[in-house]
Amino acid sequence: MAFETVIGLEVHAQLLTATKIFCGCPTAFGAPPNTHGCPVCLGFPGALPVLNRHAVDLALSAAMALGCDIPEQSVFARKNYFYPDLPKGYQISQYDKPLAEHGYVDIEVEGKDGKYKKRIGITRIHMEDDAGKSIHDGFKDSERYTYVDLNRTGTPLIEIVSEPDIRSADEAHAYLTVMKQVLQYVAVSTCDMEKGHLRCDANVSVMLKGADKFGTKAEVKNLNSFRFLKMA
Repeated sequence: MAFETVIGLEVHAQLLTATKIFCGCPTAFGAPPNTHGCPVCLGFPGALPVLNRHAVDLALSAAMALGCDIPEQSVFARKNYFYPDLPKGYQISQYDKPLAEHGYVDIEVEGKDGKYKKRIGITRIHMEDDAGKSIHDGFKDSERYTYVDLNRTGTPLIEIVSEPDIRSADEAHAYLTVMKQVLQYVAVSTCDMEKGHLRCDANVSVMLKGADKFGTKAEVKNLNSFRFLKMA
């Protein structure tokens, strides 16, 4: 039997702002742990978020560069879940009314019959705030404890969700390569993967060739290099 891989990617890019998305704390990388926080991004009772306009401008630039439709209205929503590095207990994201929809990325891939071009659809782009960072190794008691650094909490992200149009690891690699180039070219993000400025979740399934229904999806989260994406 001949099987076909079906892949959709969720790309998370940190926007190139000096301050966080809903407060005035700095986004600079490399500060001592837990020094870039305030009542807003740490989720203290009664603290109210104020949207960073520059973050919205950058997100709109990304949407236009990727050929998206931009509706007149988009809405933020709470995504409730518990995790040690999410002090609010919820993420401020977008759900049914995202910032932008229906874009695309054109890729070129070396196939077994030579190079071919393909258009990968973009379902949506939405804005959200990032969580903190859980550190599972590097300390003498890491076997017993996880350390948490909340400096990253509240940094502005866009999540770019592709259509399930990708059919191979090579196509996924090409898609992320072009995506990174576009975001860097329009100065939306540094896309520095070593600093966590560009991360990717891969949704992967397999189906019989010619089938009209996708197989069961598995999600591989927080891939932070092109090599890891291709391996996954």
